[in-house]
Amino acid sequence: MNEWDLVFERSEQGGHPVLVVEGEVDLSVASRFAQELENLVGGTNHTAVVDLSGVGFIDSSGVRELLKAQHRAQSSDGELVLRAPSTACRRVLQVSGAWVEFTIA
Repeated sequence: MNEWDLVFERSEQGGHPVLVVEGEVDLSVASRFAQELENLVGGTNHTAVVDLSGVGFIDSSGVRELLKAQHRAQSSDGELVLRAPSTACRRVLQVSGAWVEFTIA
């Protein structure tokens, strides 16, 4: 997979920063995904939202980066909320046990 096959779009909704992710999240793009998540949660001590509705595939490296971002957010009294995870994302998060670590919207 090419790192340019993954698209990120930042916005703000309801006073919360939102990162919309589209494409496939795997080891080849994990560092780029990590940087986008760091930018998202690093600028707030409240709720940050990641929209995963457009993610067709996510592997353990993507789940790891989501968990790291959640822990960073929580250490600043914030939270990382996952919005509309695709079926593929939901399945991987549930099987890995990471599903219970997040608020799902």
